[in-house]
Amino acid sequence: MKKLKLFIGIILVAACAALPLAARADNATNAPVKPYPLTTCLVCDMKLGEMGKPFVFVYKGQEIKVCDPSEAADFDKDPDKYMKKLADAEAKLKK
Repeated sequence: MKKLKLFIGIILVAACAALPLAARADNATNAPVKPYPLTTCLVCDMKLGEMGKPFVFVYKGQEIKVCDPSEAADFDKDPDKYMKKLADAEAKLKK
C-alpha cells in the first residue's frame, strides 16, 4: 500500500511539472506552425516513438518533438543550440 501511494505521488508530481511545458504553444496568433521535419528527438537523437508518445511543443512558430518533458526542459536551457541543430539537419535533408 505504501508503494502504491508513493507511485501515485510521483505520478502527480511529474504531471504537475509537465503542465507549464505543455502550455507553451502560442495560440495567440493564427500563424501556421512549421511542422517538425525529423524522425528523431531534437535533444537526444533517439528515434521518436520508441519510448512512448513524443512530447510536442511549439517554439517561435516551429513544432518541436522530443522524447519527454524533461528533454523539453533541456531545450529551454539553450534553445538557440537546438534550433541551429534543427536548421543544420533540415539543410542535410534538402540535399
